[in-house]
Amino acid sequence: MALGLCAMSQFGHAALAQVAVRAFGMDTPSGVGFTVNTAGTPSGPALASRSVTAVAGNSSSYAQATADPFSGVVREKLGATVAASSYVVGRHAGGSSTASMSGSINLAGPASPGFATFTAVLEGSYNVVTPPPFDYASLDNSVAMNYTFRVGDSPEFHNIDPVYYFCCGPGAFSRGFSWTQLVSAGDSIFFDLYLDVDVLTVAGLSQFDASNTFKITGVDLPDGYSFTSDASGFLSQFAASVSSVPEPTSSFLVGLGLTVIAVSRRRTRVQQETLPKDQPIRKTLNAVNSDLTPTPPGAT
Repeated sequence: MALGLCAMSQFGHAALAQVAVRAFGMDTPSGVGFTVNTAGTPSGPALASRSVTAVAGNSSSYAQATADPFSGVVREKLGATVAASSYVVGRHAGGSSTASMSGSINLAGPASPGFATFTAVLEGSYNVVTPPPFDYASLDNSVAMNYTFRVGDSPEFHNIDPVYYFCCGPGAFSRGFSWTQLVSAGDSIFFDLYLDVDVLTVAGLSQFDASNTFKITGVDLPDGYSFTSDASGFLSQFAASVSSVPEPTSSFLVGLGLTVIAVSRRRTRVQQETLPKDQPIRKTLNAVNSDLTPTPPGAT
């Protein structure tokens, strides 16, 4: 499978996780050429984790990625540093990390259907510091993030363009995801999480930390419902509490059902209108070592 999750339908029942990391640096003024280290895992039903570092003279970088299908958590942390007070041609550092995870849970419960809500969160921090006179927004000193979340019948929630963070100083981000749909006993609910980050610097540092984290935070099921993991154990160690919401009266359920269906159709239409015409932003993990080879950046 070229991409662990992309080709998998939402009716799949096998937990899959895959990561790839890359760290590189270059310092030709110090006599050190381009240095790169990469690592990755195959797509499979097990915890996936890799970490690499690279050092080239005054340039250094690191990249870490973990995808844990048993707890529903993706973590990434990476940074690049050039210990120099100014930009010099032939000196830069950077890193990349990509992690994906998917799997299904199977619902058990009474004969009557009900509404379930599934939630997730992507949160973390970044820091981009560049010495003067280059202390301004520039791709040469930046963090770029792409993400995807999908659950059940939801549309694919993802950024349209890369989310960039520039100089100067630290910051934090938090993105929440929530989806409510009508479910019945025997339903299989599919989850898909993907996170890809690049950092680059030519002077100073660029850091990204989502080690706490991109994760599934809630599985709120109708009263009397429970879930079991797929054959590979997806969410078998899910830490958040799984709650059952009280079952509404039949008249309220019908009214709410019509409302949710209307909102779902409208939300799907709006989502489709905002999606790019081509494929969603998602790197092929097996190609991550080939499509990220940098060219020496020029001074901005």
